[in-house]
Amino acid sequence: MNKRFKGFVAKVEVLKSERATEDKNGLMPVILIGIAGEIPSRTVISGTVAQRMGIYEGDVYLFQADELEEDAMYGRQFTFMAISKQLSAIETLQAGDFVGKLKIINVDALESSDEFIPDGVLELDKA
Repeated sequence: MNKRFKGFVAKVEVLKSERATEDKNGLMPVILIGIAGEIPSRTVISGTVAQRMGIYEGDVYLFQADELEEDAMYGRQFTFMAISKQLSAIETLQAGDFVGKLKIINVDALESSDEFIPDGVLELDKA
């Protein structure tokens, strides 16, 4: 089932993982850390693609994602598009109000509408 994620706010960070490796242009992959809106649980982008998109580590943007055809080796995949310039703190709050509370959709589950809550988020919610 192809899904469109119409809008979510995310911060761009370099992927810190033992399995993360530089791409053919020597750039490390980045991961989109959701702040608000509905976001897929797979948000890793190659460093070269991120550079071409004009998104940079440490900055916050409003994104849209579209699901591609499922790949036999990698499973469900997505294309991401930054639909804003870098957001300021006030713009981040305004965009968050517009797209709603953070909801991470587990794209590895059989049912695409399952909500995925990473470890540690429940403890943050209680604080």
